[in-house]
Amino acid sequence: MRFKNKVAIITGSSEGIGKAAAQILMSEGASVVLNGRREDALKKTFQELSGLGPDPLIFCGDIGVRELAQRLVEKTLERFERIDILINNAGGSTHGRTIEQITQKDWEQTFQTNLQSVFFLCQAVVPAMRENGYGRIVNVSSLAGRSRSVLSGADYAIAKAGIVSLTRQFAADLGSSGITVNAVAPSVTLTERVRLRWEARSSVEREKILANIPLGRLAQPVEVANVIAFLASDDASYVTGSTIDVNGGSFMA
Repeated sequence: MRFKNKVAIITGSSEGIGKAAAQILMSEGASVVLNGRREDALKKTFQELSGLGPDPLIFCGDIGVRELAQRLVEKTLERFERIDILINNAGGSTHGRTIEQITQKDWEQTFQTNLQSVFFLCQAVVPAMRENGYGRIVNVSSLAGRSRSVLSGADYAIAKAGIVSLTRQFAADLGSSGITVNAVAPSVTLTERVRLRWEARSSVEREKILANIPLGRLAQPVEVANVIAFLASDDASYVTGSTIDVNGGSFMA
């Protein structure tokens, strides 16, 4: 019960890594806030997780918009009166476009979803964490931000690299307030969204990608979520400013 009496906001938690993280935290005692952009998916996840612990709070909206990020924090405080953990998992990418094909709309949407959302939500949640003298922030970057993108384009790689930099800066700025800030950088993970892209690749393309992974397979969402849970727990009380690579050995820092 590492998360007993803790309150956690998990963005992008209607499926994939975020959903797996919510399941772990709830099963270990946390009260959880689920966030996503599709209300139907959030309601389905709510039903699947019911019974693991206190009913989660659902907040549907794009927290890459500052006002919605602030509203998510306000709703959480209204319901639970505190925020201990923030897991910034919301993200998305364009469809493997080349550098010449990336439009301004692609660029802006990718940054809003992946990087802007992290900044705005951290900005909104920090006052409550400072007041309590405690906080655990875990950001989800990507192998793309540590090396290069395998399935997406340059806009995604650059946004995810920004998360790594933001993590270090916020860790330095917030450590004296009892707040740790870390990140995970997964490689290709078989979430619902990624699975469709993976299956659309030819067998030759898939074999080429797997050949660069020492463990010889793609990650499952729970394997990334387990590392997120570690960083969100007091087991990682003296870890801050770190990015942990969860990629089967395809990139070794």
